[in-house]
Amino acid sequence: MKYLGATMIGKSYFLLSLLQAGLAQDWKHHTPREVTAQEGSCAQVPCHYSYPSHLANQPRIGIWNKEGESGTSLIAFHSNHHEKESQQFHHRTRLSGDLKNGNCSLIINTIKREDAGSYHFRIEFDKVNSYSYFPVTQIHISDFTDKPTIVPVEIIAGKRESLNCIFNTTCNGTAPALTWDTPTAVHGSVSNTVTQHGVTLTYTSALSLTPSRRHQGQTLTCRVSYPNVSSEQTLELTVQYPPQTLSIASLDGIKDSSINIIEGNSAVINCSVESFPASNLMWRHLNVTMNRTSSNNELWLKIPHITYRETGDYQCVAENKHGAVEGSITLTVEYSPRNLLITSIHVIKDSSINITEGNSAMIICSVESFPASNLTWRHLNVTMNRTSSNNELWLDIPHVTYRESGHYQCVAENEHGAMDGSITITVKLRDFSGWKAGLLGSGIILSVGLSGFFIFKCVKKGKSTGRGQTAYVSRDTPGEQWDRFRERRDMKQETKTKRCANEYEGPAYENCKMDWALRNQKKKFEEMKSNHNVHVHQEDDIYANCNFDEEAVYGNV
Repeated sequence: MKYLGATMIGKSYFLLSLLQAGLAQDWKHHTPREVTAQEGSCAQVPCHYSYPSHLANQPRIGIWNKEGESGTSLIAFHSNHHEKESQQFHHRTRLSGDLKNGNCSLIINTIKREDAGSYHFRIEFDKVNSYSYFPVTQIHISDFTDKPTIVPVEIIAGKRESLNCIFNTTCNGTAPALTWDTPTAVHGSVSNTVTQHGVTLTYTSALSLTPSRRHQGQTLTCRVSYPNVSSEQTLELTVQYPPQTLSIASLDGIKDSSINIIEGNSAVINCSVESFPASNLMWRHLNVTMNRTSSNNELWLKIPHITYRETGDYQCVAENKHGAVEGSITLTVEYSPRNLLITSIHVIKDSSINITEGNSAMIICSVESFPASNLTWRHLNVTMNRTSSNNELWLDIPHVTYRESGHYQCVAENEHGAMDGSITITVKLRDFSGWKAGLLGSGIILSVGLSGFFIFKCVKKGKSTGRGQTAYVSRDTPGEQWDRFRERRDMKQETKTKRCANEYEGPAYENCKMDWALRNQKKKFEEMKSNHNVHVHQEDDIYANCNFDEEAVYGNV
């Protein structure tokens, strides 16, 4: 009997154990063993519970307890009576889900260091049906280190851009605030949004602005704030823009975009530009690339031993993916006179020109030099013409005579040196042979004309005399008449000769002789009278009236 009683008691304990095990299977929960929260933010303890199905429609109370020291506990959350919550958690705790749906997740806002500890959830339907879920969840508190993130984008000057600041959290408690700190020069608009992906909440703040080159290097700050803590992320603006403010400098000094270098010296020129990304730079001269660099906003050009051939314009070209710009500088090489050249409108042969007397001469002297030379024309060491700071000089001789024959020297000089050149002018006499022939022919024609005129006058005078006389027949014999005529003729000739000899001594005496043609004609006439025994009066003789003195036509011929 005693044995039977013991057996019955053992069976009862076994059945009670089975009943308790069955009931325990209906009271379940899922919570993490540990949760870490950052001080000042919010902490969320995920929790899901189950209970016997017959209590599904029963009212219930959810309670979160924090185990205190010495086995005591504090009510962190009470779903029906918030006044029962510990002062430590007053107005800081809530459930993120619905108890009827088995969600018992706890949220603690503005979490503090003293909130760290062990937490467990308890459900109460009535005084009989209540259950505390174990094991507990341990909450750890750390420093607030979460920061927002600014999503990088390509920022181009003059182009409207949107910068996004993002902050992620898994705690659906007090919402963090996202704000922007911008320089006063940066004006923009802000819009905020919240999105959820699973248990993660994403807070986004978008800053819209139109950057310019002056914003380069300035900072933008996105700040996330909870009531007691905050953190921030800073972005230095990298504004992309095309090359600008191209500058050309030289150790030799620049004036009016030009530099002067003495031939033989070296030239060093620097080209710099502002751009982002860095530009590709190159130096060009006469469309030939002399130097280049990639992704560098500075480029040096060095010409070690400069000559006059390097004179000219030099271009610096800078370009990146947003644009290009160029600048130029003029390099002027100073050198002494060279390549002196003498030219003329006349033909130059062996450094000499021939000019006919009376014509004009034009000679040009030109030279290459910098600075421009002072040019001088000299002849017989006498300065004929000069000019200052001009590489060309003309010499004009309007009426050349034999005195302009000789060497002419052109001298060019500047501050770096001098040189000269020469040319010979040969003056040719004018050819008068044609004039002489013309004058001789004109003289002959004039002589014949005057002879005819003289004869005509003599004949006319004789006729006029004969009309006023009475003709008679001489009683003298022909011989006597001829003797008397010759005597009268010789006396006249002697008188004429003596007068000419006294007035015209020397060879001019020969010009006093009578014209041979006239004398021959008179001789023939005398012979005719002698042969025909004609006797006329003295005044009837046509030659008796011819006057051969100095006033006659042939007196000085």
